[in-house]
Amino acid sequence: MNQFDVYINPIAKGRVLYPYVCCLQSELLYGLSTRVVCFVTGDATVAFDKVSVPISINDTEFHLCMNVMATIESNRLSDLVCNVIDSRDGIVNAYDALLMGI
Repeated sequence: MNQFDVYINPIAKGRVLYPYVCCLQSELLYGLSTRVVCFVTGDATVAFDKVSVPISINDTEFHLCMNVMATIESNRLSDLVCNVIDSRDGIVNAYDALLMGI
């Protein structure tokens, strides 16, 4: 399990709006049983400017919603879809905007 891995949302009832989650947590805290994730949506109307990051999954546009985060047991993150390390700068910028107001 790596930082910026994208998984199918393990919360079945949330998959309509947020079909995926993205692991934000650093590997430094690998020993913990949970992972900090943000939810990924295909609905641009719920993706807020500056705190959402556009990504592509299987040639379809989605948005990492940094304002929608949770901790999820790592054993529930089993259906790996892709990794979005290429979007790291955008993710860090969205994180800064959300938490630091930068």
